[in-house]
Amino acid sequence: MIRATAAVVLREWRVQRRYPVSMVNLAFLTPLYQLALPTLLLGSAFVVGGSAVGLSRQTGTSDLAGWIGAGVLTATLLVGAVTSVYETLEADRQTGVIEHSWASPAPRQAFVLGGVLTGSLFGTVSSIVLLTIAVTLLHGSFALPGVLLSLPVLLLMLAGNCGYSYLVGAAVLVLREADVIVELPTLLVMLFSGVFFPLTLLPAAARLPTYILPDTWELDLIRHLTLATRPLAPVAAEVAAAVATAAAWLAIGVWAFLSTERRLRAAGTLAQF
Repeated sequence: MIRATAAVVLREWRVQRRYPVSMVNLAFLTPLYQLALPTLLLGSAFVVGGSAVGLSRQTGTSDLAGWIGAGVLTATLLVGAVTSVYETLEADRQTGVIEHSWASPAPRQAFVLGGVLTGSLFGTVSSIVLLTIAVTLLHGSFALPGVLLSLPVLLLMLAGNCGYSYLVGAAVLVLREADVIVELPTLLVMLFSGVFFPLTLLPAAARLPTYILPDTWELDLIRHLTLATRPLAPVAAEVAAAVATAAAWLAIGVWAFLSTERRLRAAGTLAQF
């Protein structure tokens, strides 16, 4: 499993290296102009006297750049994982190599896991660049002990994103042209994980569905640890919820992907458009 996953990551890295402009766009420009700048400029429009008063009332911090930076980190890792898995499976089918690749003894999960790791690596690079800009130019401030404590939370985020990516992989296999079906749910996951606005703005009933999303708890924990924001729930409860939801999404995603792949392989329609 490890060797097969590493081989997928190496292959995707070689592909991206052949297209350096696309790689820069994926790793830096897209998160900057699609996520960071619109959210930051909109938030800055409501700053009063240099202080994000509304954000402070809702979350407990007035550090707009830091708060948005943590959200962009979450969104970039999620989009990077999903996009990489979608493009990997779609490219394999379009070039006609998917059946040859999957005829090998490599575990089927390795193709998705390799895509998740590749996208997460690009997302990590992008996030480091954007967070550096937030700290140096926009005066965002992250507590160093909180940053270190957030590393295990990021691993949980990777597990949850992997589960969601397996669901995306299953959708790609079944629906063929699945770009719209993939993009809309991904946007909704970002939206209702609290990436762009505090979830406390939502009515209590509308907030309940957000609690099944791993990124909701993981992003809230990262913001609490690094920016001292008020958590949505007691920290111990948030940690338990983050572990439980990430594990549930991962288990459901793997089951959906493997069952879909077996059904299509048995029907002989794996590579059909």
